[in-house]
Amino acid sequence: MRAAARRRVATRRAARSRSTNMRTGILGGSFNPIHLGHLHIAAGARRTFGLLQVHFVVATFPPHKRLEQLVPFSHRYAMVTLATARTAGFVPSLIELEPPASAYSIDTVAKFLRAGRGSPRDLYFIAGSDSLGDIAGWRKSRELLLACNFIFVVRKGAEVGDPAAVLPAEARPLLQDLRAVGRRHLRRHVETVLSRRGGSKTHIFLVDLGAPAISASHIRRLAAAGRPFGHLVPVSVRTYIQKLNLYGASCRMR
Repeated sequence: MRAAARRRVATRRAARSRSTNMRTGILGGSFNPIHLGHLHIAAGARRTFGLLQVHFVVATFPPHKRLEQLVPFSHRYAMVTLATARTAGFVPSLIELEPPASAYSIDTVAKFLRAGRGSPRDLYFIAGSDSLGDIAGWRKSRELLLACNFIFVVRKGAEVGDPAAVLPAEARPLLQDLRAVGRRHLRRHVETVLSRRGGSKTHIFLVDLGAPAISASHIRRLAAAGRPFGHLVPVSVRTYIQKLNLYGASCRMR
């Protein structure tokens, strides 16, 4: 009996390994600049959801951003490359530039699926909880929310009251509100949810990963004022910003 029990345990572990080794995360943003908050969210999502990789999709022309506030795409992509260089599972992505070029998330997800980078059940779109409040304004939001898994990460100052109230009716049954689950037990709860789904069903997760309250706009203001901001970005990114004076002023080297 003990040998049979060990074989059953081994079989379950192998099944879990096969189910997680294709999971891919998509973290999109203008990354103007990328900062430690982005990296914290990516690392937390990767650990909690067993993601093999997280692709940092640099937005070309974000539909909801004022273009005059953006430094050129080449600089934002370079900073993402520098920030992710030391983590094997973090991948800087140029997928928005792949034809047909598009800044819309629905098109980005479609490109990942067409390229075989994951099936709908293996693809996880990562965003802040503030994006959940704006989701109705996203292009083809209903189709997007049904196209893959979503991970909405709670961020301070962007609390969500009733998440079901902002979701399209078709997406509400997919919601898994895990904000009340402590981070110590969060992965176990996630795997329990995923093990119970059938077919190609996807989920919309709302989780608290302890994300620090860092904003790119605050970093830009500090840089423009010549004030220290190195505690908010990787060292390589700080050096890049300072060398090229990207945000309007040379800053202190700390």
